[in-house]
Parts: sequence; C-alpha cells; structure tokens
Amino acid sequence: MLLSLFLLSFIVNLSILMLLIVMYRTLSVQKKILQEQLELLQQPTNFKLADKERLCEEWKSYVFVQALQVREAISKQVNNLHPKLIEDAPISHGLTNRELAEAFDSKQIEAITHFWNLFHQYIETHWKTEQGRIKTVFKGSINIDGSEVHRIHTVSNRLLPQLDQLLKRIKGDEH
Repeated sequence: MLLSLFLLSFIVNLSILMLLIVMYRTLSVQKKILQEQLELLQQPTNFKLADKERLCEEWKSYVFVQALQVREAISKQVNNLHPKLIEDAPISHGLTNRELAEAFDSKQIEAITHFWNLFHQYIETHWKTEQGRIKTVFKGSINIDGSEVHRIHTVSNRLLPQLDQLLKRIKGDEH
C-alpha cells in the first residue's frame, strides 16, 4: 500500500515536472519573440512598405502550409498508421523568431508556438523509438483497446480538433 502510494506520488510529481518544463520552454520562446518584436519597433526598416507586406504574406502562407502538412500527416493516422507521413512531416514552422515577429501578431505567434509544441509532444510520446527514430512497427490494432495502435489512433483523433482551432488562430480567423 505504501509502495503504491509512493509510486503514485512519484508519477504525479514527474508529470507536474514535465508540464513545468514544457511551460518554461514555451515561455522562453515567447520571451525571445517579444524581444524581437520590441527590436523591430525600435528600428527603422530598409524595405519599402509594399515589399515588406508581400514578404510577410509569403511568410504567413509558408507557416500555414507547414502546419497544414502536419495536420494532414496526423489525420492520416486515424484510419491506419502511416509512419512515413509522420517522418516526412515538417518539424518546424521554418521561420526565425524575428520573421515571426514581423509577420504575425502576438496571439498568432502564441498559436503557432502551441501548435508546434503539441506536434512535438505527439511525436515524442507516441512515435519516437529509444534511439530517437520514428517507429515503424506497432503492437495491436485499432480494434484492440489499450494497444499501441489503438492509442495512437485515439490520440490522433483527439489532437485534430485542437490543431484545427490553432490553425484558425494562426490564420487570424479566431482569437
């Protein structure tokens, strides 16, 4: 009884620690982006306004396409597992913090950061081997509750609505 209570306490504390680490990383990234935004406000730009706007629109489109590719890769896991799609999915939005600060407002940057954090957590938790590679062999099937395949299927189903909401915020359709 005491051992199981200790084990439960350990698991809860470990979960809290992992959550705090993720939150710390997110806050660190957001702090860097805010610093970049502040620098941008303090410096005059050399671009013509039209050129800058066009560049920002290209960056926005690029980030959105990267996110859509991730969403598509995860949606394909709902019916059957496709490790190659996960392996080929982009691993980041592809912009520097400065470029993000120029192209997006703070709420959009927060959504972008959260989107990629969720994707990385999904990959690390459900797809990576101990050697850091994407798994290609899984135990069980979609129809066997608790099996590895069923778990990834379920997690993928739950993750998609969250990603869809974040995509709307990234696009600027919802705040």
